[in-house]
Amino acid sequence: MNKKLITSGILASFLATTGLASVAVAQANAPAPAFKVEQAVEIALAQVPGEVQETELEREDGMLVYEIDILTADGVEMEVEISADTGEVLDIEAEDDSDDDDDHYSDNG
Repeated sequence: MNKKLITSGILASFLATTGLASVAVAQANAPAPAFKVEQAVEIALAQVPGEVQETELEREDGMLVYEIDILTADGVEMEVEISADTGEVLDIEAEDDSDDDDDHYSDNG
Protein backbone atom coordinates (compact mmCIF):
# COMPACT_ATOMS: atom_id res chain seq x y z
CA MET A 1 0.00 0.00 0.00
CA ASN A 2 2.73 2.47 0.94
CA LYS A 3 4.65 1.65 -2.26
CA LYS A 4 1.58 2.56 -4.31
CA LEU A 5 1.17 5.87 -2.47
CA ILE A 6 4.85 6.72 -2.81
CA THR A 7 4.87 5.76 -6.49
CA SER A 8 1.72 7.80 -7.11
CA GLY A 9 3.21 10.79 -5.29
CA ILE A 10 6.43 10.61 -7.28
CA LEU A 11 4.51 10.28 -10.54
CA ALA A 12 2.26 13.22 -9.68
CA SER A 13 5.27 15.36 -8.77
CA PHE A 14 7.01 14.40 -12.01
CA LEU A 15 3.96 15.23 -14.11
CA ALA A 16 3.46 18.56 -12.36
CA THR A 17 7.12 19.50 -12.83
CA THR A 18 7.09 18.40 -16.46
CA GLY A 19 3.93 20.41 -17.11
CA LEU A 20 5.42 23.54 -15.57
CA ALA A 21 8.61 23.05 -17.56
CA SER A 22 6.56 22.76 -20.75
CA VAL A 23 4.81 26.04 -20.00
CA ALA A 24 8.14 27.75 -19.32
CA VAL A 25 9.61 26.40 -22.58
CA ALA A 26 6.53 27.50 -24.53
CA GLN A 27 6.80 31.01 -23.08
CA ALA A 28 10.53 31.12 -23.74
CA ASN A 29 9.91 30.14 -27.38
CA ALA A 30 7.17 32.74 -27.87
CA PRO A 31 8.22 35.59 -30.13
CA ALA A 32 9.11 38.83 -28.37
CA PRO A 33 6.64 41.68 -28.85
CA ALA A 34 7.60 44.22 -31.52
CA PHE A 35 6.94 47.12 -29.11
CA LYS A 36 8.69 47.33 -25.77
CA VAL A 37 6.73 48.18 -22.63
CA GLU A 38 8.36 51.63 -22.49
CA GLN A 39 7.06 52.41 -25.98
CA ALA A 40 3.58 51.18 -25.07
CA VAL A 41 3.60 53.38 -21.95
CA GLU A 42 4.50 56.43 -24.07
CA ILE A 43 1.63 55.67 -26.44
CA ALA A 44 -0.79 55.17 -23.54
CA LEU A 45 0.24 58.40 -21.81
CA ALA A 46 -0.27 60.32 -25.05
CA GLN A 47 -3.90 59.11 -24.96
CA VAL A 48 -4.49 59.35 -21.20
CA PRO A 49 -2.14 61.68 -19.31
CA GLY A 50 -1.47 60.69 -15.71
CA GLU A 51 0.61 58.41 -13.54
CA VAL A 52 1.20 54.80 -14.61
CA GLN A 53 0.06 52.45 -11.85
CA GLU A 54 0.65 49.05 -13.48
CA THR A 55 1.59 47.44 -16.77
CA GLU A 56 0.87 43.88 -17.88
CA LEU A 57 1.59 41.92 -21.03
CA GLU A 58 -1.19 39.44 -21.73
CA ARG A 59 -2.40 37.27 -24.57
CA GLU A 60 -5.96 38.15 -25.62
CA ASP A 61 -7.64 36.43 -28.56
CA GLY A 62 -4.25 35.12 -29.68
CA MET A 63 -2.70 38.60 -29.67
CA LEU A 64 -0.13 40.06 -27.26
CA VAL A 65 -1.60 43.12 -25.55
CA TYR A 66 -0.16 45.58 -23.06
CA GLU A 67 -2.66 46.63 -20.41
CA ILE A 68 -1.55 49.90 -18.86
CA ASP A 69 -3.36 51.28 -15.80
CA ILE A 70 -3.09 55.06 -15.46
CA LEU A 71 -4.31 57.27 -12.62
CA THR A 72 -5.45 60.59 -14.07
CA ALA A 73 -5.03 63.98 -12.36
CA ASP A 74 -8.70 63.91 -11.34
CA GLY A 75 -8.30 60.52 -9.63
CA VAL A 76 -9.88 58.28 -12.29
CA GLU A 77 -8.11 54.99 -12.98
CA MET A 78 -8.05 54.27 -16.70
CA GLU A 79 -6.89 51.16 -18.54
CA VAL A 80 -5.33 51.51 -21.98
CA GLU A 81 -4.88 48.37 -24.09
CA ILE A 82 -2.17 48.51 -26.75
CA SER A 83 -1.18 45.89 -29.31
CA ALA A 84 2.34 44.72 -28.47
CA ASP A 85 2.89 43.94 -32.14
CA THR A 86 1.61 47.11 -33.82
CA GLY A 87 1.45 49.77 -31.09
CA GLU A 88 -2.22 50.37 -31.95
CA VAL A 89 -4.47 51.57 -29.14
CA LEU A 90 -7.11 48.85 -28.92
CA ASP A 91 -9.26 50.12 -26.06
CA ILE A 92 -9.45 52.79 -23.39
CA GLU A 93 -11.76 52.30 -20.45
CA ALA A 94 -12.37 53.66 -16.97
CA GLU A 95 -11.66 51.10 -14.29
CA ASP A 96 -14.23 50.40 -11.61
CA ASP A 97 -15.21 47.54 -9.32
CA SER A 98 -18.14 46.36 -11.43
CA ASP A 99 -18.05 44.10 -14.46
CA ASP A 100 -20.41 46.15 -16.62
CA ASP A 101 -19.23 47.57 -19.91
CA ASP A 102 -20.88 50.99 -19.54
CA ASP A 103 -17.49 52.59 -19.00
CA HIS A 104 -15.86 51.73 -22.37
CA TYR A 105 -14.32 54.41 -24.52
CA SER A 106 -13.11 53.01 -27.81
CA ASP A 107 -12.30 54.24 -31.27
CA ASN A 108 -13.54 50.88 -32.56
CA GLY A 109 -17.18 51.57 -31.67
